[in-house]
Amino acid sequence: MGKAKKFRGLKFKYKVDGINKQLTDKYQTIEEFLEAEFPKNNNPLSPTGDTKIYDVTWNTHKVSINKIVNTLSDLRKVLSVDCYVTNTDIRLEKIKPRELERKSTYSIEQIRELTKEVLFEEDKRNAKVELDGDIIKGNSQRYQTFFTKGIKCVCCGIEGKYFAKEKVYRDKSYHLNLYAVDENGKEVLMTKDHILPKSKGGQDHIDNYQTMCVNCNVAKGNNLED
Repeated sequence: MGKAKKFRGLKFKYKVDGINKQLTDKYQTIEEFLEAEFPKNNNPLSPTGDTKIYDVTWNTHKVSINKIVNTLSDLRKVLSVDCYVTNTDIRLEKIKPRELERKSTYSIEQIRELTKEVLFEEDKRNAKVELDGDIIKGNSQRYQTFFTKGIKCVCCGIEGKYFAKEKVYRDKSYHLNLYAVDENGKEVLMTKDHILPKSKGGQDHIDNYQTMCVNCNVAKGNNLED
């Protein structure tokens, strides 16, 4: 028999309370990980934001961010904001953001019109939309939040101005990111935030989502707002 093919993608190990066993979570792409909701389907073996993780690997390589990543929430924050991604490594980079390949930009109204028929489609097979030759998931919970809760950050008030069709380096498919522009002309990523953090019992539901820029989201962490 030949050697088993090594998993290529994002992988980490973790343990859950009451289970004396090492568990592993895997994702084909970083975007898939960032889009995931935790815990998964109320699975008692699923990690949560506070779960301690270790042995983070990317495309079979142990990555440089291990020293600063202790929990699943740490990993999500780092990958969302200040990482530089190559095919073999994920390195912390304070100056350069996570490398994305941008194909084009679109107005808010263009994407609102594109996704309006499938925005809350439960069957992911029926939620795909075509955008200039690329297939996009039209029922993303981020789009749901932006188009029902507004495109302004609930904390600082910065407002999303356009969507960019992008993909992480080496990913196969594109997705849409909403960006604001700050007073210095720098892009600021807009995100979907849990009003009541999941670690404190918050649900994955539109009623518990709000629009927040990435800077305010990172500052908030798992804390309740004042």
